[in-house]
Amino acid sequence: MSATLNRAVGQATSSAPSSPSFGTLARVVLRLHRGALLTWVAVVVLVGAELVWLRAEGMSVVPDEPRDCGGRLDCLPTEAVAEPDFALHLYLSGWAVPALLCAASVAVAAWAGGALTGAEQERGTAALAWTQSVSPRRWVAAKWGVAGALLVGGVGALVPLYLWSRAVPYMSVSPFDDWTDWLVFTASGPVAPALFLLALTLGAYVGLLLRRSLVALAVSAGAMFGVVQGLPLLIPHLWPADRVFGWEMGAAPARAWVVSEEAVDAQGRAVSMDGCYRESDALIRQCVEAKGGVGFETVYHPVSHAVPLHLAETALILALTAALAFAALRLLRRRTP
Repeated sequence: MSATLNRAVGQATSSAPSSPSFGTLARVVLRLHRGALLTWVAVVVLVGAELVWLRAEGMSVVPDEPRDCGGRLDCLPTEAVAEPDFALHLYLSGWAVPALLCAASVAVAAWAGGALTGAEQERGTAALAWTQSVSPRRWVAAKWGVAGALLVGGVGALVPLYLWSRAVPYMSVSPFDDWTDWLVFTASGPVAPALFLLALTLGAYVGLLLRRSLVALAVSAGAMFGVVQGLPLLIPHLWPADRVFGWEMGAAPARAWVVSEEAVDAQGRAVSMDGCYRESDALIRQCVEAKGGVGFETVYHPVSHAVPLHLAETALILALTAALAFAALRLLRRRTP
């Protein structure tokens, strides 16, 4: 009789379903979201092709003789500004392409909230998957892992192409290579892929939290739009800035990111400049001194701070991403056995 019982237990154990591998889960995720996958591949290919073409347009611009522009936008002659290749390259590389990347991050958050997690929670397909020997955390990890790898891989390929498309001769002799513009800054380093990871995690967390696809889509898109608009306000304060004090206005070096420039008193407090904008520096100084000012303090980031600022913002974004991922896992633990 004991042999019969042992045989029955062995048969039950051998018939128990095994948990699918991560590769199997990844294939299921790709099959479920193949429409989004094809859309993302098309976006990356089209933007990459545009950047290659943009490089050719920029190379066709013949730069003027090198000169000390001092960061002035009127340094180049009006003929160069009106040149079609110059204007097109400047518009697309300085605004259109980085704005598209930022808008795409908002779209990713909306998709993650509406389709990646929100729709499955609403329809109950996630619960069905969890009954097929797949734990909730493993299923969500597979979805985030596959989507995150595709997003980071795509954006990681576009960032070097974007930098290459801007590395043209006329940029080196003009003030238009403005690294302080927040759109250009975002698209020019590791901030861009980190931003897409944050968008994915934010949308997925909102979808898990609200469990309604349309509501999660709207909330995720709105929250990510707020993040994209709010992060540039923090960038200059993520790394210690340089300071220069004196009576010279505009004392920051060329191409520096000027955080503030104001008149201060002996205690370092700001002095109002109302009514002090005169036709000469001497009259401006007299007006400021009459109000108790002892000079101008300029706070700025030189070009050498570009890399530390990129790394600091990337670290901040990844920290927010990790916090959201942790919150999502805690939420799953509370809702599932």
